[in-house]
Amino acid sequence: MSNIIIKKGKLKLEVDRNELIEVSETYDGVVFNFKGGLQLCYTDNFMPQASKQIMQNTSNSYPGKKLVFDLDNLARPVMVDAT
Repeated sequence: MSNIIIKKGKLKLEVDRNELIEVSETYDGVVFNFKGGLQLCYTDNFMPQASKQIMQNTSNSYPGKKLVFDLDNLARPVMVDAT
């Protein structure tokens, strides 16, 4: 079963990959849209545009893979977990 993990500080949210519809960039952060109308909005006025685009593009490019979003590491904000 593939999941997505969203980490920020001590918070770690793990959700089935099929529940994620999209990751969208906003002017002040990113929004994770899930099935059922649930949205997780992360606001960071200093988040680089490149980090937002990497998160959005990775979620679109690897639809069946396990993804780890690390909101504390803006140089490498998302990685595809091969396990």
